[in-house]
Amino acid sequence: MGLAKKIDHVAIAVKDLDAAVRTFTRNLGFPVERLDEVPQVGIRSVFLKIGDAALELFQPTIAGNAAAQFLAERGEGLYVLSLEVASMATATETLAKKGIEVVVEQLDDGKKVAFLSPAVTHGVLLQLIEHPT
Repeated sequence: MGLAKKIDHVAIAVKDLDAAVRTFTRNLGFPVERLDEVPQVGIRSVFLKIGDAALELFQPTIAGNAAAQFLAERGEGLYVLSLEVASMATATETLAKKGIEVVVEQLDDGKKVAFLSPAVTHGVLLQLIEHPT
């Protein structure tokens, strides 16, 4: 088995979250799973259920944060591919042996996340996520 168990979610940066939710629910039929407000990173997001994964649509709520900078530089679009791992410790150890360092963050809800630089993933920002058991 590879490093990840499955695709957890794909995140798309948008300028107008409400309009984006209408687009994806009305046109593609993806049901809303949950709404999140993440003040510590300055985003508001909606997760849409797609099989055993999700599509996250998010809008910055703070000028100048990473999400706002992404939108200013690149416009709306794919921001991150999130991969679920069984063990963050095992995943980061495996990556470290290959010379890829990541910083793990423990979130308030018990999840652990780490990001791999697009410089080592052919231009794609990858997030590893371990859900609490």
